[in-house]
Amino acid sequence: MLQAIRDRVTGIVAIFVLGLLAVPFLFFGMESYMRAVPQDAVAVVGDDEISTSEFQTEFARHRADLRQRLGDDYDDIATNQPTYRREFLESMIDELLLRQHTEKLGLVVSDRAIADILREVPQFQVDGRFSPEAYRMALSAAGQTPRSFERDLREDVLSRMVPGALADSVVVTETEIDRHISLQNQTRRVALVDIPADRFHDAIEISDADVEAYYQDNLEAFTTEEQVALAYVELRADDLLTDATLDEAELRRRYEAARQRYLTPEARRASHILIETTDERDDLAAQQLAAELRGRLEEGEDFAELAAEYSDDFVSRDAGGDLGWIEPDDMVDAFEDALYGLDEAGDLSEPVETRFGWHVIRLDEIRPPQGMSFEEAREEILDEYIERQREDLYIELSERMVDIVFADDSSLDPLAEDLDLEIRYTEPFTRAGGEGVASDSQVVDAAFSDLVLLDGAVSDPIELGRNHMIAVKVHEHFPAEPRPLAEVEEEIRTRILQERAAEMAREMARAIADAAGGDGSELAAAAEAEDLAVEELESVGRNDFQHGPDFIQQLFRLADPGDTPQVHVLPRADSYAVVRLDAVRSGDPATASDPERQMARQQIQFSRMNHEIAGLIEWLREDTRIRVVEDRL
Repeated sequence: MLQAIRDRVTGIVAIFVLGLLAVPFLFFGMESYMRAVPQDAVAVVGDDEISTSEFQTEFARHRADLRQRLGDDYDDIATNQPTYRREFLESMIDELLLRQHTEKLGLVVSDRAIADILREVPQFQVDGRFSPEAYRMALSAAGQTPRSFERDLREDVLSRMVPGALADSVVVTETEIDRHISLQNQTRRVALVDIPADRFHDAIEISDADVEAYYQDNLEAFTTEEQVALAYVELRADDLLTDATLDEAELRRRYEAARQRYLTPEARRASHILIETTDERDDLAAQQLAAELRGRLEEGEDFAELAAEYSDDFVSRDAGGDLGWIEPDDMVDAFEDALYGLDEAGDLSEPVETRFGWHVIRLDEIRPPQGMSFEEAREEILDEYIERQREDLYIELSERMVDIVFADDSSLDPLAEDLDLEIRYTEPFTRAGGEGVASDSQVVDAAFSDLVLLDGAVSDPIELGRNHMIAVKVHEHFPAEPRPLAEVEEEIRTRILQERAAEMAREMARAIADAAGGDGSELAAAAEAEDLAVEELESVGRNDFQHGPDFIQQLFRLADPGDTPQVHVLPRADSYAVVRLDAVRSGDPATASDPERQMARQQIQFSRMNHEIAGLIEWLREDTRIRVVEDRL
């Protein structure tokens, strides 16, 4: 970026460009002009944006899922390449488009629908029934609150409503299922003669001249990948002010000035009786039962006994309805509002409706906010002070870093000397990335850019994360070059041997096919003449991959020969085969079981649904303005 400014913004061109840029500012002001592209947006989709932090969070979660599922097969470098990151962003854009379209249609996700989903999650159940306590504990362990989790769940369900409706609208007829089964269960009767390539190995001689010629004709196959090793200067806020401190008096002053910050929130111990709506008990009946129970409690009946008899919370009812200590954001809004609206221990709420049903809540105990002592808060105060000082110093030094590179991009020495930083070095790496800082796609892009690689300049400072910046320069460049012939000679001999043997096998296969006649009637005699045998395969199916997936694929591409067999030459793994296709038998839908027919129906539905959704997304993309800021990926 800095080099581009130096190269282009000069003389009359600079005046002209700056004049054009000034026009929108004159009419609208700089603030409104900049608002057109939000600073923290990696993409803007219509009126909505995908923030950089949202993208990074979702992308990190996606990679963590892949790492868990793939284990040792997971490739950290491949999944962090710019193209992969862009593909993931496109999937987020598609989801946002579907959610926007759903909202425009006026579709909503009701509280009851969310409650029904939550009740079916095994992690939220005890003895097969939904438990509010288990629900709250599971979310707490995952670092979420019911409010945030249910908001995310609602958005997820909303984005899938239209695809779900499209899937439900796909109609698959029995005739289509019959045809699908007929094709899927098709078998073929063949006779084949296998000509393995290795039978020709002993007859092949490879001279040094052959190796040399192959090497020259295929140099690109024996060329090393281009590599660079970088020198870099790294600025990190965490490395600054490592010995910073404050005296006791200043620490106490800061504690007293922010005493209210060191208070834990008020907690309330509560019990409840939950009345769910069921097929036998509608919402009104549930409300009336809750009101009746509240009246009985007011008259002096025992809360624990009524909870044990009537509550549908199968966990808390065995404890007299006790929910334990509850802090803000632990429960859904309506429940919390009612609980924190009670004044004294023993107070009862009016019946409260949430997505789980109707509650009668009793306030059992109040634990007021508890403060941290100075000794308990001391380290936190010092850490916050140091963190703020580090950030201030980092901002100052990062700005200085930009200025130094702008003034002199020929060397890292001025940066290292002025900022008192060490010049470090990476191991050589390719365009696929390497270890350490070289695993970051921004660093890889900078390293192989014209500015850094060809001009030998220091890169523009690169932000690797919050309060983390580096500038890089090529330390060593290892251009792509042919590997020495002596190093690859054996590999070349193996390749030549395999290619020549395969060609000889193909020629023999063609000769046998010609001798067998068009209908293959002489196939046995032609094979015997080459000391080969015919293998009769009565029934070859689409899933008989023991013959090789490529062979099966090509075999099922052959046209039905009808009453007259046809002879073909097909490649197999490390060999060729002469194949006489005798007959094609369609699968019999009448013999298919109900599960097979259901699977066929689902496959057809899935294929059509994907086609419909792809068409919808394509239409939405054409109808929506989408802007992506590549530099923020």
